[in-house]
Amino acid sequence: MVFLLMRSESTGAVWRVWPDPEPVTPGTVQETGSYLFELHGSPEAAAADLLIDDAKLEALRAPAPDTARWRWLPGFHAGIVDVELRLPGQAPRHFEVVTDPDRRKLTRDDFDTMLREILDDTFALFSLSSFRKAVARGSGNRPPAIARLEFLRSRIDELEGVIASILRNPRRRLTAEETILPYHRASRATGPEILRSFRSGRIVQEQGSPSRLPAPLKGFLPERIRVRRRLSSLDLPEHRQMGACLRSWSAWLAAAAELLERGQRDSDAGLRQGAALWAARCRRLGRRVGLLAGAAPFAESGEAPPRLVLSSVFRNDPAYRRFYRLWQDMNLGIAAVFGDFLNLPLARTFELYELWCFLRLVRAGAETFGPEGLDIRDLFIADAAGGVTLAAGAVTVPVGSGWKLCFQKQYREFWIEPDRRGSYSRTMTPDVVAAQDPATPDEPGRLIVLDAKYRIDDGLNDALSSIHTYRDALVREAESGKIEGIVTAAYLLTPHLPVLRTGYRATPMPGRLFHPDYRAGFRFGAVTLRPGMTAAGIAEALRLVVSDATAPEAA
Repeated sequence: MVFLLMRSESTGAVWRVWPDPEPVTPGTVQETGSYLFELHGSPEAAAADLLIDDAKLEALRAPAPDTARWRWLPGFHAGIVDVELRLPGQAPRHFEVVTDPDRRKLTRDDFDTMLREILDDTFALFSLSSFRKAVARGSGNRPPAIARLEFLRSRIDELEGVIASILRNPRRRLTAEETILPYHRASRATGPEILRSFRSGRIVQEQGSPSRLPAPLKGFLPERIRVRRRLSSLDLPEHRQMGACLRSWSAWLAAAAELLERGQRDSDAGLRQGAALWAARCRRLGRRVGLLAGAAPFAESGEAPPRLVLSSVFRNDPAYRRFYRLWQDMNLGIAAVFGDFLNLPLARTFELYELWCFLRLVRAGAETFGPEGLDIRDLFIADAAGGVTLAAGAVTVPVGSGWKLCFQKQYREFWIEPDRRGSYSRTMTPDVVAAQDPATPDEPGRLIVLDAKYRIDDGLNDALSSIHTYRDALVREAESGKIEGIVTAAYLLTPHLPVLRTGYRATPMPGRLFHPDYRAGFRFGAVTLRPGMTAAGIAEALRLVVSDATAPEAA
């Protein structure tokens, strides 16, 4: 038997990837790791080739004649890679391998959660803005971005599992079908059916003797008898809506593939190769969704708009409820939301985390200070085609009570800034800044630096230098000519979940950074912002930061 194994060089773990791939725990295959592919049991192993995303891997010396071996270094790549095994005289075998970010950056599920919440926050904040238009669905004339396609691909993997569970036990309904039969064929007609049939049609009289009819009929019988049958039908409104959604998604993916190919025709070879790779992936995903739309519950149902109505079936049946949640995710993924952040692959999760923190905090600010003071006119750019672009660079959003949240605000040297506030060394760009304007020109105001770091555990120790730098280097020149610092507090934003002890001095790093006494006493430390946190949890984190930074200093 010919089979392909994958081996981790760091842990020695081995699992089969083809055929019949074995399930792998998320995080087993990580970026920056080193892995071996081993082909066993093939007489043509010496002439075999293995390709990752259409690039051949360099073969290593094999331990046996029927064995081939390749080394794969993912580098800073995380996501799904296409693997192709070529054996002489045989059709190429295609399969996929999922690589996760380094464990210090959590897992692929967190990437999906962050992207879902970024898109969800975009819609929520967009609805609070001065724009009064819906965000269009569909591909339009702009190629979809990488992050959206990564997100959709993971949703389709889950979609197949949901459809499989629905097919095992689909919802049905009983319907009554009425058939008109000649009396001599209606041998199974019931008494009520015969009596109802007397109301219409001809009545015939029995000629033979003795009568074979029941005495109450007195020898009369309807010429045609209406017989009712009860049928189990899959034609539910929910199945009609689900089938329409599946067909709509399949068509969207096919259109996205065409846009990707057309959009990069005049670009360099690298961009064309990447676009062609994603176009092929979109076509494969579209075919997978199209096969799902051909399943019995959807093929036997009628037509409906591609929109789900929250009925009792979607509320109460677990499998249908999961499909409803996936429908919401798919709507986020195919919506016409654009922005440079969406062109980030999974390997650059840290940049997505920075934007996620900002949008989460803006939405939390609206809930904490009230939407009346929220001004997000500079956050969105609407286009004539119905899309919306999220302006994700150097954006300032007032959130109420005099507070503003700034994303990637640049601080140049203070002596060239009109307000004489900036850096005394070089241009600095904190990820997020929470600022409150001073009441008078002589007052410094409040400025809280929030540096987003998509790291956990010991990786946080290496990130401390950035907030130390911001705290020391951002200054202002007072009217008297005196140079004084303007940073009230500086905190790391991280998905790390700390373990705290009674006092901060007894708490080891990096947990010490999260201790309430340490954070409030030094106005320095870290706050947990983790993908999947509730809006209330994010708002509470924002309140803690503001409270720590604005509390009177201890004497």
